[in-house]
Amino acid sequence: MDEMNRRILRLLRTDGKMTYREVAQKLKRSPSTVRDRIGRMEMDGVILGYVALVNAEQMGIHTEAVILANMEDHVRFKDLLELKKVNGILEVLFVTGEKNVMIRIQAPDNRTLEETIAEKILPIGLKEMDLKVVLESVMRFPEVDLAD
Repeated sequence: MDEMNRRILRLLRTDGKMTYREVAQKLKRSPSTVRDRIGRMEMDGVILGYVALVNAEQMGIHTEAVILANMEDHVRFKDLLELKKVNGILEVLFVTGEKNVMIRIQAPDNRTLEETIAEKILPIGLKEMDLKVVLESVMRFPEVDLAD
């Protein structure tokens, strides 16, 4: 990962729809050089994909929460893969601290959030759950420092 690739990634993180030509102009390189570098980063798994960032409220999603919990003794990490199928779950993270699982979830409203937790998350086998409703997000997509 050299400085040129880092610069390309910074530009793509700002605007993933940028064309090779636009990136090349900003970096004063040829479009073919940029295309080759991006292609290589995709093949190497540095760039995992491209997504559209959406306004959740415009889609009718007005509640976001973070759930901190522990797994019951019989639950294995692979069991939590079932949560991928649950509508609204954004992330499942294994973390350090008193609770070892963190789940980010969105729902249209509090009632739907409660139903999803009761019907889809609790049956997986989580205990000692601590629910934190997000009141406001100050920084949704922070810039990642791509320095060495």
